[in-house]
Amino acid sequence: MSFFLIISLVGIIATIFTLCSTVPQIIKGVRTKKMDDVSVWLIFVLIIGLSFWVIYGIFRSDMVIAGGNTAGVTLNAILLVLKIKYSRHPMS
Repeated sequence: MSFFLIISLVGIIATIFTLCSTVPQIIKGVRTKKMDDVSVWLIFVLIIGLSFWVIYGIFRSDMVIAGGNTAGVTLNAILLVLKIKYSRHPMS
């Protein structure tokens, strides 16, 4: 197995674990329709940070970084929509 393949697999595994951290919160929000305990500022900061990683991955021609972080931006955008829709005070 080549070094490049091993490093790519490490990146893919890291991406899977990172994305799996957001999915349970989305599922909980959809089921309970309660998002008051989720910080809107955390979501904003994550979206901004992940967006910069997407740009970085594109310019480095690294589709693991760009693709994984694009998925992260998407999941956090869904989380943001749920936060706005299901919170009594969405900006808190």
